[in-house]
Amino acid sequence: MLLGAFLVPAQAADRWIEYRMGPFHVFSAAGDTKAREALNEMEQLRYVLGNLLGKSGAGTGAFNAPGGVGLDTVWPIDLVLFPNAKAYGPHALARPLVDGGSATLAAWTADAPLPRDLVRALTQVLLENNAGRMPESFETGLYDLFSTIKVNATHVMLGAPLPAAELSPDRLRAWAKLQMFATMSEYSGKLRVYLNNLQQGGEERVGAKNAFDMTPAKLDAMVDAYLRAGNFAAAPVPGEPLSPNHDFIEKPVEDATIQALLGELASGGKSFPPESPRGLVAKGTRPALESAVKANPRWAEPHVRLAAIETNPLNKIKELKAAATLEPRNSGFWQALAEAQTAANLFAEADKSWSLAEHAAATEADRARIVQARADLDARHAAFDANEKQRIAEEKARELQRIKDETAAEIHAAEDKANRELGGFKSDKTPTAWWDDPAGDKVAGKLSRVD
Repeated sequence: MLLGAFLVPAQAADRWIEYRMGPFHVFSAAGDTKAREALNEMEQLRYVLGNLLGKSGAGTGAFNAPGGVGLDTVWPIDLVLFPNAKAYGPHALARPLVDGGSATLAAWTADAPLPRDLVRALTQVLLENNAGRMPESFETGLYDLFSTIKVNATHVMLGAPLPAAELSPDRLRAWAKLQMFATMSEYSGKLRVYLNNLQQGGEERVGAKNAFDMTPAKLDAMVDAYLRAGNFAAAPVPGEPLSPNHDFIEKPVEDATIQALLGELASGGKSFPPESPRGLVAKGTRPALESAVKANPRWAEPHVRLAAIETNPLNKIKELKAAATLEPRNSGFWQALAEAQTAANLFAEADKSWSLAEHAAATEADRARIVQARADLDARHAAFDANEKQRIAEEKARELQRIKDETAAEIHAAEDKANRELGGFKSDKTPTAWWDDPAGDKVAGKLSRVD
């Protein structure tokens, strides 16, 4: 079986333990202290970002139930922590995060802080799985901003200066704007309002006005001056009040679980255990895809694959709608849904899907393409309406003619019957054209009834 390819030997001396909080799992062969520190850093990242996005659950038990509310992810995020660089080396990944069969996987060494590219990738996953689409520069700026987070127990610092020349000028400016708002006390409390306006599809001028009572021009001038000054410094931000020593529960991990996990790291996201959700999707059959839906109900991909093999237009629309609802930031899913609805002549529904596709577009180029697609949809809609009106008019004309023909046939039938019963004109006789004979006989009488 494929799973056998994942079984690789672990070092006999390793004692593996596991800690969990929210969507994060840490599997550690580096002892409990480093594992708790790594988990705490990820959890504090989740909490601070959730606060900034207005999705922390503050006031609904967040401070009494660490990890119980706030941002969530489609997949659990499993960090495999090795005791040192030598042990980590054979398991290093090409990217900070890779797909596993039932989780998103990361690996690192306990003798160094979590790398900024991993922290940045975690920020991106949390944002993509929880926030409404914002302009690309703001999202990139948030990834860069949170890559600087520093955690010591419940003390969290954010916004430390980045290494020189690491970012392009445009990206540095986007980072500086958010760093200024996040670290300066007169703005930090209002940053949530600013970002929420952007998530709702509002223009930046609206967010700047609502949050800071500024025009975009004034805001840009302030950011430019801040960037030129270059006096960047980290600032404390409220952390989650948890105790890593008490809130993180240690569990031993069976050797078979670790072997399978190390095997998936070795795979690097290229193959998966056959009965895992991603392994089921790889099979591509309807039963396997339906099982994948049940295995991870928050995952959109099985619905997209089911739609691809669906022949019933309404069922295809149902699956695409499920996918787009589960992954609302995926513009492609909304566009596929809009196209399926258009093909079924559901133009009102398609127009809504195009609107959501436009809002979810990641770049201006994507947004422009969708705007053009919507224009094409309007033209098709107009043509359909014109054809439909013509079809209805032709149907009405045909129906009216049918009624006329049936009425005429009934009249002729009644005339024929009367002729037969009254001995009137016979079909083999030629009628006399009396109306052209002014010298003919005249008859006078009183008409008493007409049948």
